Amino acid sequence: MLARNVLLWLAAVALIAAGPSCSERKKEGDFKVKSGLAARIGDIKITQEQMLHRYEQLPDNQRKEFKGRDGQAKFVDRLIEEHLFYQAALDAKLDKSEEMEERLRWATMNILVGEYFTKNVADKITLSEKEIEEYFRAHPEEFQRSPVMRAQYLFTVDSLKAVNWLGRLAKGEKFSKIANEESEDKATAPSGGDLGYFNPGGYIKGIGESEIISKAVQDLEVGKTSGIIRFEKGFAIVKVTERNPGVAQTLDESKRTIESKLRLQKTEELYKKTVAELKEQYQTENYVREMLDKSTRTPEELWEVARMEQDPRQRIQYYRDIVNLYPGHTNAPQALFMIGFTYAEELRDAVQARRSFDELKRKYPESDMIESADWMIENMQTAHPKMESLETMQQRMQEDKARKTEGGR
Repeated sequence: MLARNVLLWLAAVALIAAGPSCSERKKEGDFKVKSGLAARIGDIKITQEQMLHRYEQLPDNQRKEFKGRDGQAKFVDRLIEEHLFYQAALDAKLDKSEEMEERLRWATMNILVGEYFTKNVADKITLSEKEIEEYFRAHPEEFQRSPVMRAQYLFTVDSLKAVNWLGRLAKGEKFSKIANEESEDKATAPSGGDLGYFNPGGYIKGIGESEIISKAVQDLEVGKTSGIIRFEKGFAIVKVTERNPGVAQTLDESKRTIESKLRLQKTEELYKKTVAELKEQYQTENYVREMLDKSTRTPEELWEVARMEQDPRQRIQYYRDIVNLYPGHTNAPQALFMIGFTYAEELRDAVQARRSFDELKRKYPESDMIESADWMIENMQTAHPKMESLETMQQRMQEDKARKTEGGR
């Protein structure tokens, strides 16, 4: 994860620093290369070609401001204004301060880093059609569209009202009319109870995640209406309006996704190789890392380092160090829970997640993290929006408990 973040940063720097050259973009509008000058500020001269180059570096939305002859003159005015401030800054010797020299050094370094990365890493990545086709054939599970369905529903917390609705539907009253006038779900009632498209077992608009609803409608035929469904929030009657089975994507549909993935993989590999070669060439030393490696971190330090770590596998290792080195510390049970949580939510490894939660229950049976572990075991393999933190997970757990309590009344 960390390496990929670095790659994205370098790519952005390269794009900004290098900028498109005159030969890379078609000449547009009135901006054409001409002989002679575009402007003069004292002894500084701006040629027509320099003006064109600066114009072509602008984002598309800004370039639209300078269309036509008046736009061309306006753009030159902007260049003059920039140079006026630049010249005034030089006269004020703002570039001579120690702080400014350091900032200029970093700015220059960023430009050169971006240029080097572009020429020695990004521009050297090539992909063949054969590689794309081989990846497509080797990973069919990645290119399978999930089945999708659409439905309407009526919702109430009053079971007698649901019985009344079912009778009226049986007599031919319109589902949409009842939903629009009487359904107690204010989010879907105005649209006739429309739930939109959803994957069986996944999140459903107005309902959320409900295994009960999903099971009740997964085999319901299009146009058919369910009976009364008692679920976590109350009582529902559902009518399936559309069903699209899961289908495999074609190679053409998947090509762009595969190309992006393979290009990123190759870029990361070449980036690591280039860094290793440069380290050997220039003989680097990370004294801060050496000091950290030589010292034994406290459990509190390990906890903070883990919370800041971007790479999930490295984060797991920090949490594991807490459990192994300080098993009696107050953070140990939560660290073990976070190992399972990271496996479940970030690495999508349900097997390792379950092992971690079981280890937590075995080693710390009295911990207040046991309830959270049990909830994760019960819910981690059901489709749900990704939970970014322990706090998000515990909030969702409390909401789930509240729905079940309300539904049991």
